[in-house]
Amino acid sequence: MELIFWGATDDVTGSMTFVKFPEGLIVIDSGLAQGTRETERLNDLPLPFSPCDLKAVILTHAHLDHCGKLPLLVKKGFKGPIFCTKATALLAKIILQDSASLDDQKYYDEEDVKLTVSLMRTVQWHQSTDLLGGHFSLLPAGHILGASSVMLRAFGKCIIFSGDLGRKKDPLIPDPPPCPKADAVIMECTYGGKTRSKDLEKELHTFLIKISREKRVGIIASFAVARGQMLISMIQDFFSRHPEDKIQLVFDSPMMALVNQVYTSFPELLKNPEILKNSLEKTEGLDYLGQWESLRKKKGPLLIISSSGMLTGGRISRHLKNWQGDNNAVLFLPGYQAEGTPGCALLKGERTLKFPRGEVIEWSGEVMGSDAFSSHADQGELLEWIQDLSPKTKIFLIHGEQKSKKIFAQKIKEKGFDSVIPFRSQSVTLK
Repeated sequence: MELIFWGATDDVTGSMTFVKFPEGLIVIDSGLAQGTRETERLNDLPLPFSPCDLKAVILTHAHLDHCGKLPLLVKKGFKGPIFCTKATALLAKIILQDSASLDDQKYYDEEDVKLTVSLMRTVQWHQSTDLLGGHFSLLPAGHILGASSVMLRAFGKCIIFSGDLGRKKDPLIPDPPPCPKADAVIMECTYGGKTRSKDLEKELHTFLIKISREKRVGIIASFAVARGQMLISMIQDFFSRHPEDKIQLVFDSPMMALVNQVYTSFPELLKNPEILKNSLEKTEGLDYLGQWESLRKKKGPLLIISSSGMLTGGRISRHLKNWQGDNNAVLFLPGYQAEGTPGCALLKGERTLKFPRGEVIEWSGEVMGSDAFSSHADQGELLEWIQDLSPKTKIFLIHGEQKSKKIFAQKIKEKGFDSVIPFRSQSVTLK
């Protein structure tokens, strides 16, 4: 077997790794590169293989930087199966439809997405599926609903593709089990250079108390998948335990509303399905213009969750625009803000926001940030995930900034592991 590294070799986005068998070629994930304009130009690079030559795709989870290039493969001739869990298939459909509907989306349209969805073949965790003379199975990875690692066995070798690994003690998603023994592991290390020291519950409660007791307007920038469901359940749980601080909570994201339905459809994949279900039932979603017109005239205390999480699009711009002149308004950014995004600029002190569609907002309120809410495993949790591996296991580090990968490479070296930080187009034959 031959590994050809392609996406997520330069940074934390656009995951895509090819595996070449004597019988043909497959790819693990096919994501869009997201972030700065320079990063997004990576999407225009010609692939090392024609999509027509691909026999199959194995999709670890539904985030756009892992699934966003699938319709482009289909548009260019891919006709094979796309293997993933059922939850991943449903979430990916929502995310890809949203991606295709964006005015600045230049890669594919909604018809391409429809064809892509028709190629998805769902498999259960731990189910062995034959593929090109070998077989694979999907394993729980934490992170988001349905997210998986991939265990691929062929020609006497076992390869693990981590996908994105979830954190320990996630409020919604069960912890990922340790990595099985393998000859090679292709591993994400988004937070390989960091140990999460802050308490997400404490930071959220500090924000909520500020909004409630100081009667302010709080706007939370949230991703529609996983982050939104986590925040809503944690906020409603706080309100139930502190009724004196309960205030109006609304969410404004059509995508989040669809994702909420998927999450509640898989109670067996959640830690506390009833808490999430009850929390969503207590939270108003903005569906009509009249609801928005009523909301926009209100003063604090008021709490709004909207997307996108890095302020790169979505409905959150209308809330920022409406309350931009309110010095007491608070914008909360709970999660990673990639370089080049408006969210990152705000955390660095910028207050003039330029949105992709040309809109300019002068934010005069407060800005609070936190990296405690990331759904990625941190350095300690990544090390714990590989603790049962043999020192002979070859570990390839992808999906992380170069600094993060180098720090994590040193950490695993101290544990006795041999690692490689592959470059784009690098080929490695496993013998």
